[in-house]
Amino acid sequence: MLALTLALGACGGGADNPPKPEPATAAEASGQLAPVGEEAVVPQGSRPLAAVGDLLGEYRVAGIDGTEVQGDIGIALSIDGPRLSYEPTCAGFVWDIRSESRRLSFERAKGFGPERQPDGSFMACAVAVSPEQRRLAEAIDAARRAWRTPSNGILLEGGGRSVLLFSQ
Repeated sequence: MLALTLALGACGGGADNPPKPEPATAAEASGQLAPVGEEAVVPQGSRPLAAVGDLLGEYRVAGIDGTEVQGDIGIALSIDGPRLSYEPTCAGFVWDIRSESRRLSFERAKGFGPERQPDGSFMACAVAVSPEQRRLAEAIDAARRAWRTPSNGILLEGGGRSVLLFSQ
């Protein structure tokens, strides 16, 4: 039992002590969000990630725009190859990731969400979507860069928005 307790402590916390989201901007560090449209200042000691391969993995969304995920939900996010997604994918929560000139772009993947089908109908998605899932989608839409934080998280940021991820 002692070994398990020590192992959990070495990973940055167990269920009772999860890692706190790191502020993505100087304004967030002071408790205020940067206005949407302004570029974020990354945490000191972070290193840039410019290759899609640096992002591969399964993640827990720890923060959106410098605040913890609100409500009684957890959001798991997957980056598999050049594709980022989280459930429900039928709501359009799927992005293609591209790397050009040491910058990343996140573009909504075609064929997911309420897009017109070949027969002229629209795909139906009968699941509820939380405000946090929508807020996460908006932040990913704005992301243009990725950073590895000093606490080994992944920070996606751009346009004054940010998403903090930790490996699952």
